[in-house]
Amino acid sequence: MIIKPLLRQPPTFRTRPLWIPSRCRNQYMHQTSHTRSSTLVGATSIHNTSGQPSDTQVPHPPTAPTLPPLSLLTLPTLLRSYLITAISSSPILLTPSLWCLSLLVRSQSPFFQVEHNRFLHYIVKKTIYAQFCAGETPSEVQRTATELRKTGYEGIVLNYAKEIVFDKGAPLGDLDSDETKDVEAWRQGMLETVALVSRGDCAALKFSGAGPSVVKTLTGKLPPSAGIRQATTAVCEYAQKNGIKLLFDAEQSAVQPGIDQWTLDLQREYNRNGFAVVYGTYQAYATSTPSTLARHLTIAQQEGFALGIKLVRGAYMASDPRHLFWATKAETDRVYDSIAEALMRREWNETLSPVGGKGEQHPAFPNISLVLATHNHQSVRKALAIRQEQCRKGEEQIDIAYAQLMGMADDLGTELIVAGTGSPDTRHGKTGTSKTFKYTAWGSVRECLTYLLRRAEENKESLGRTRIGRLALGKELQRRLLWKA
Repeated sequence: MIIKPLLRQPPTFRTRPLWIPSRCRNQYMHQTSHTRSSTLVGATSIHNTSGQPSDTQVPHPPTAPTLPPLSLLTLPTLLRSYLITAISSSPILLTPSLWCLSLLVRSQSPFFQVEHNRFLHYIVKKTIYAQFCAGETPSEVQRTATELRKTGYEGIVLNYAKEIVFDKGAPLGDLDSDETKDVEAWRQGMLETVALVSRGDCAALKFSGAGPSVVKTLTGKLPPSAGIRQATTAVCEYAQKNGIKLLFDAEQSAVQPGIDQWTLDLQREYNRNGFAVVYGTYQAYATSTPSTLARHLTIAQQEGFALGIKLVRGAYMASDPRHLFWATKAETDRVYDSIAEALMRREWNETLSPVGGKGEQHPAFPNISLVLATHNHQSVRKALAIRQEQCRKGEEQIDIAYAQLMGMADDLGTELIVAGTGSPDTRHGKTGTSKTFKYTAWGSVRECLTYLLRRAEENKESLGRTRIGRLALGKELQRRLLWKA
């Protein structure tokens, strides 16, 4: 056995299983290099404008060993990911880890507060924080964004981690604070966030980060105060001017109807001329989501603005009443995939049906911009299959992007890159290609603890998927350390 050094030259990649055929790619992607196209697609002939093979044959290049998509990850990232995934995929290790992280979030003792205990701060920042968060300072965030782009991602979805999460059934009457001070701090944080991302990137916002007074306003389904309205206007205008998309995150069920209304009002104002600046988030695990989304689609069509949609499965099952969700994960998966298909095809279906019901004439769809935020391989494959079909038939396609959380689903994210949906040489040229982003949070370690706890709880709810990720990471780690000649 010969131990080979780590890869030092650009690899050729295995495109299976996420595949985009060459005739489809050429129809909507600008390819700057026949060499890369031939490597990815495995073509042996040049295609003319009619899509049929010509008589000009391209000789096969020398056979080179193909590398798995996870070879895109740096060795330090791979090692850290494997360690954390190994813990997350083991119920024996994950349960005490969740307890420890929950203690850091809720403890009033200075010994367990990361801002006071330097040792705890160091341990958390070098492990779970580094896995899921972009950084505490602008320079750290920029370094993380640069590393993700070098890997091949289109960019980042950056979230300022400050938020408020309350327990099930907790009263909101005691949430008192200085609203003016809280909203101004939130405005500054949001402006810093959008200033940290580049044109074409996304910024994620949470209204609950603006303080307890705003949470109470949302819970009462009241209009935003003058202060919060001025703050959101400042952020939206900056984003519109600088080509940044704003993704307003979904939150707990007590405040979500208020968030939906505020976000829809912002879309009315800023999503004009067929382009979406503001996106709302729709959680497929909530039984109310299909009707809410159908109503918003109808309003957008009637009033002539584009609807920005980020479709997720949901992340608040541990803190929201269980009766608000579908009974099984299989139902949530079905609803997610069915909604995604309806949006991509711009056709109503049994899950996403028009507000008027079956007896009414179905309204047309508005302009749609969609972010499929998912770690589910089957959902991504179904979406890619729809894109392939639409491309072959020459059908119109909506603006779509994929997103996964930084630190999770690296096997899926790198497969999307290798498949060409977010690779560097498809980013330049004709727009309309599906892009892949990584969602990450920034802020102090203390501010990010609630975000980190939610990521750990998500892993607990999806141990099977986490085990698959661990196996893929382990296989790649073994390949690098024991690469046979």
